Amino acid sequence: MSRINNILTAWLAQGRWLLGHNHPDVLQSIQNVITSGLPLHTLDLTTPLKDQFSESLLSLLPGQGKEYCLQFTGPSGADAVEAALKLAKKVTGRSGVISFSGGYHGMTHGALAVTGNLSPKEAVNGMMPEVQFMPYPHLYRCPLGLGGEAGVKALTYYFENLINDVESGVRKPAAVILEAVQGEGGVNPAPVEWLQRIRKVTQEHGILLILDEVQAGFARTGKFFAFEHAGIEPDIIVMSKAVGGGLPLAVLGIKKQFDAWSPGHHTGTFRGNQMLAMANVNRSGHSESPDRAEHRR
Repeated sequence: MSRINNILTAWLAQGRWLLGHNHPDVLQSIQNVITSGLPLHTLDLTTPLKDQFSESLLSLLPGQGKEYCLQFTGPSGADAVEAALKLAKKVTGRSGVISFSGGYHGMTHGALAVTGNLSPKEAVNGMMPEVQFMPYPHLYRCPLGLGGEAGVKALTYYFENLINDVESGVRKPAAVILEAVQGEGGVNPAPVEWLQRIRKVTQEHGILLILDEVQAGFARTGKFFAFEHAGIEPDIIVMSKAVGGGLPLAVLGIKKQFDAWSPGHHTGTFRGNQMLAMANVNRSGHSESPDRAEHRR
């Protein structure tokens, strides 16, 4: 039975089950909500359960979330990516996005446009415009044929020069979106110095940095978020999969200074799920210990 559970957790969950297949505490939390008589969906109405979950999640963000606010999007990572891209364009007044080879961000229109894999794009004409792809570092399969430290330094310079060079042909983008550890791209971690430089350049130029933590987030790399290994603070953090404790949930962590939404600008039916809130308050109690994060490394 243990082997079957391992297969269920590793394959069927697709990264959703932080605590493994049908953890008893998560199941009990869901059952408690179902039998409580509480409404299962409350959209944007505040409830004690949602408050508790929000406070717990914010406490995991950089600086214990003091500079961040949360946005509950539609319950998929792709919809959260769409919201992040829209918000970056609204904040900056610009329309371009820089993404990276090997990145995976979802199957909806904008998310697919910033995804590296070409196969799912073959069925779609007219992808979202003004997406500029750049090579992502890879120590073993360096896109520049250099490898190692030399490849990282060259790619770091390439990115910075593209942004600074008035003859690059690429207009200043609204956002840069990337994964600190690429999932579909081969479980490929970004070099710390490269990621730090990306953060520095984007800050200098007023470009929002979006970190997609859908696959690598929540203690899967030894820290709660993969970007923490570089000691950076993204402008927008995309969370899904494990944040839902096995159920569909997606959330953005947004630096408060960039929370420029007006009412109704990015909504969805399934945003206020009480079962998810209760399940994930319980899940947080299992995952917030640094020892547990290290154990999942």
